[in-house]
Amino acid sequence: MIKHFLLTLIFSFFISSCAKPSEHQEKVSNHIDHKSINKPQNSYNDDETLKVTTEGDDLIVVYKNKKEIYKNLIVNEMSVSTELIQNNDRGFSLLYDQNASSTKIKEKYDFTCSDTGILLMDKEIIKFGPDGLMMNRLYVDNFNLLNKTYEDLQSIGAELPDRFEQDSPSMSVYDSENILFAIQNFQNSPEDFFISYPDVKNGDLKISNVESANNQAFHLEKTGANQQSKILLEQIIRQFPDRIVAYLNLADVLWKIQDHDQAKIHYAKYLSLMKSQNKNLSKVPQRVYDRIE
Repeated sequence: MIKHFLLTLIFSFFISSCAKPSEHQEKVSNHIDHKSINKPQNSYNDDETLKVTTEGDDLIVVYKNKKEIYKNLIVNEMSVSTELIQNNDRGFSLLYDQNASSTKIKEKYDFTCSDTGILLMDKEIIKFGPDGLMMNRLYVDNFNLLNKTYEDLQSIGAELPDRFEQDSPSMSVYDSENILFAIQNFQNSPEDFFISYPDVKNGDLKISNVESANNQAFHLEKTGANQQSKILLEQIIRQFPDRIVAYLNLADVLWKIQDHDQAKIHYAKYLSLMKSQNKNLSKVPQRVYDRIE
């Protein structure tokens, strides 16, 4: 009887110990749940999704459940055609194709949505004809699309020089003050580039004025064009690895787009360079310390 009782007691204790999780197992489980809760998510709500359509000559934009109609921006006639290109949740482009003369022209305007309206980020103009291929990109500040016309868009960058090339095409890149700060080289032939544009692979960007490039990237971030700012800042850091402020600007952009892990890396790099170059640490923003913890 006693032997049977002891066997029963031992068996019950064994079953109980198997069913109860250990302290280590419970901590691991909680850690996994915590990570899943903090998984980066889309930073835009459904009502922030951009919807762009055309109706006749008008461009219709719905953003944050607000509808705006931009008159006479869609031009489709014998010598000019317009294509609407939806880029992402907050951006779109208008591509105008002009073929009235022996020199063909394509103009692309990239827009982003903000709380103040539809803002023009940059304009690219491509010309192809007997003289070869010419390409300019001009970044634009403080250009709200409200009450603007097709003629207003065309006038942007009209004062920039036309630099035609017969060989491998290259694009001159200007900041919003018409300062040339980079050249972007492409591998296509001029004719192939023009025919394929804008569906062409990114060329090699060579920055010649890093201050203008950094200022332009900073402005893009402030207007909500985070992806465009990120691309430019990554190029700055690659070509000018000691450019301290670029790490801070890139970290801020990455934080905005919810890439917190990469943002922390660049905040830490910014702080490290500030120390190694004996900069005034009192100028380090408090958010840097807060976000790398």
